[in-house]
Parts: sequence; structure tokens; C-alpha cells
Amino acid sequence: MCYAADVTHRQDFSIQQLRLLPDDGIVQFLTSRPEDQWLDRVSARTTARHLADVMIGFANAEGGLIVVGIHDGKVEGIKGAGLRAQNEWRQAAVDFSQPPVRHAFELIDCENANGQTDQIAVVEIESAERVHTNVRGETYLRVGDENRQLGLREAQELHFDKGDSSFDALPVDGSLADLDSTMVKRYVDAVRARGRPEVALIARGLAVERKGKLVPTAAGLLLLGSEPQLRFPEAFVRVLRYQGSSRETGVRANVVSDRRVEGALPQQIDTVRRLIARRLPRAMRLGSGGRFSRSTTIPEFAWLEAVVNAVTHRAYSIGGDHIRVEIFDDRVEVESPGRLPGLVRLDNLRSTRFARNPRIARALSDLGYGRELGEGINRMFEEMNLNGLPDPVYQQSAASVKVILLADTIVARMLEFLPPGSERFAEHLSRVGRVSTKEAIVLLGSSRPTVLRYLHDLTQRGFLEHTGTSLKDPRGSWRVITQQTDR
Repeated sequence: MCYAADVTHRQDFSIQQLRLLPDDGIVQFLTSRPEDQWLDRVSARTTARHLADVMIGFANAEGGLIVVGIHDGKVEGIKGAGLRAQNEWRQAAVDFSQPPVRHAFELIDCENANGQTDQIAVVEIESAERVHTNVRGETYLRVGDENRQLGLREAQELHFDKGDSSFDALPVDGSLADLDSTMVKRYVDAVRARGRPEVALIARGLAVERKGKLVPTAAGLLLLGSEPQLRFPEAFVRVLRYQGSSRETGVRANVVSDRRVEGALPQQIDTVRRLIARRLPRAMRLGSGGRFSRSTTIPEFAWLEAVVNAVTHRAYSIGGDHIRVEIFDDRVEVESPGRLPGLVRLDNLRSTRFARNPRIARALSDLGYGRELGEGINRMFEEMNLNGLPDPVYQQSAASVKVILLADTIVARMLEFLPPGSERFAEHLSRVGRVSTKEAIVLLGSSRPTVLRYLHDLTQRGFLEHTGTSLKDPRGSWRVITQQTDR
């Protein structure tokens, strides 16, 4: 039998959520759940200094639970470590982190792997609004299931971006009456909270006490508000459908549908999902059951994950801009305000995680939207590849991030004969249908002779044809041949 034995902080929702489990299910849950962005297990042999480093990693990321006394799938228990070690764990944040990491510490009675009565310790970490280091000046960050030590440059970038990551924790003018009761109930049910809903909202950073009354935070209003656009007018998604593969203006304007999607963030995601599914071109595809059925030319997981990532990680502190989903005959583009957050760069976005809006990210995860940033993006790549489509193309401007999902299988086949990193070249061909030699040199990042060799090879294989009086014709270009023959 396992039950809560020693509570030092009763306001934290994750510990409260453990109490909702059957008495004999708490340790089973903590043992069987995979370690991830929000859960880590450490041996009872761990030192207070090591525990502090793990706490720092969680605090600098999105918070989470650390379980002491479960290791390698077995319940070690902590009684064998002695009271001195337990006291040192309790003081770890004060003794070894700067500033001290805010946390809750609780003991859970249970039976260890030897059948003896024992305990485990659960440490709940809050996501911090400033960067924490250890007493040696080292900075850690929780990334997936790892506690990663940051280099000097990465730590400096984390300091800069923590200013953004605290935005969703800011209290907003108003009251909890500004929240949609249906959305609040949906969230409380999703996290299996009992008692007053306010407790769950406070614990997840969706509400705070201000001047003696509870008010929503920016995250709470965006996620659960009845009319969040009154406070955040640019917090909406615009979905545009173009006829063809280009954006035209004036008399040639080719926008056939333009929808502005407002409401709470979960409502936006649900509505955008329906809009994209209806507006994307469809094709006959062989399903997992061995039968052909009509489905969107781009796999749903890929475009839906792109939308969820945009809603989760956009910079809500930036005014004057919104998320745009643009649908063409041959691609989907999703662009969101703000550059890549924290330590995430174009060259590491498949392996690095940092949530600009940790409270929004956690709550959307609670509601079943999206995956960890790296995991979701990795699966986007996999789903596109399984459907014979090019890798997602990520682009970053001075104030936004765009992901492009190509539905052009001809361009996807070209990539088989081009060097790694040619997705920008493929995206340009899919969008424009032709490319000049000069443009190809820039897009492929190679010398003129090398690029000409690639272009000639694609021409011989029947993908391209050259137009112009000669290869030196400045007005000449290489055009995609849409009707292909085997060569």
C-alpha cells in the first residue's frame, strides 16, 4: 500500500494529482511512466549536489517531478539512505542552487523491491522566471529525458530568452469570471483534479493571487478565456487558401478562402484542424489496412503538429502579428511571430527543446495536444518521408519562423539525387516551378560547376528542362517537368 505521508506544500497540482490515484497505484505510476520533459527518477544513492543540478534543469525548463528512490525500474526506497541524506535533499536547493529553486518535497510510503516497508521522495519543481545555476556557476536545462549542462554561449542565450518565457506567467487585469466555464471544466477533467478548480489553475500557473483576489495569468486567459482577443487582439490564426502555387495580388489575386480563427487556444487548434482538412487537396493513398482511401496530400500529423507548435511557441508578447496558415495546391506554410525560442536553432530543432511559453505548453499537453518539441518535429519528418514527400523546410526571419510542408512528389524524387540540405532548393522549385542558375547556386550553397552538374543530372533524369538560348543566357532558367517519363 502506498499513500501520501508527509506534505510540505499542498498547493502543487502534480503532487495532488498523485493523490487522486488509488493507494496502490502511485508508485506503479511513477515507476512505469517513461522519463520525459517533466519526470526524472534518481537513485537513493544520489547526493544533494547532484539532486540540485537536476532541480536546476527542471526549473530552467518547464518544471516537473523528480522521484528519489526509484532506479532502473525498481523501487529502492530511501530509508537505507538515512535521515541525514533526506535532510540534505530537502536543503539541496538552498545549499547548491542560486537563487534557490522553488519546489515542494513530499514523502510517499510504499513497499520496496525487497518487500519491506519503505518510502520514496517526490520533489516538485516550478518553472522559474529567471535562470538558476549551481554554486559552481554551471547552468543546466531539462531537454527531453536529459539534464543538459549548457555552455557559456547557451547559458547566455537562456538568460536572454527567460525574459520571453515569463510572459505567459504575467497576471492580467480581470478575474476568473473572464474564463470560459466549459473550457475550465474540460481542463480540470483532463488533469483529473478534484475539489475547487482554482487549485488546479493556480498549480499550473494559469491563475495567481493579486491584491487579495485570484486573476488569470496570460497563459490562463489565452488557454481558457471566453474572449482572450479582448486582451490579446493578435492571438489568432489566419487560414488562407490560394488557387494554384503562388500568391497573386491585384487583378490576379487568387485567395479563394480567408478565415480568421479566434477563441481560446484549444478552440483555435480544433477549428484550424477542420479548416485545413477541408481545404487541402486530396489524393488516393494506400492506408495501413491495405485499402486505398482519399486523404490529404500532406499527412495530417505533419500539418497539425506544425499548427500546434505555432500556437504553443509563438511570441505572444509581440504585437501587430499573428499566426498564418497558407494552403496552396502543392504545399502548406505555417508562420508564427517570434524567432526560434531559447537554445533551439535551425540546425538542432530536432534534438533540442525549449518552451517560450512553458505554462501554455504544459496545459496543451495536459489536454492532449502536441508532443515534446523535438519528438513532434521528428515524427513530422518521418510522416513526410513515409508518404514519399520532402522533409519539412524551416525558415527563420528577423521576427518569425515558418515551416513549409511540400506535397510535390516530383520534387521529393529530385532530392534523392541531390546532396543533404537541399530542401530550400526543392521548396523553391515546388513553389515557383523554375530556377535560374544563379538562384540554384544560392539555394544549394555550392560552386557554379557543382550546381551545373546537379542541374544537368536532373535534366538527364527527366526532372528539369533548360529554357533559354544557351546556358549563359541570363534570362534562361531550369523548369520542372510535371509530366515525367522513365529515363
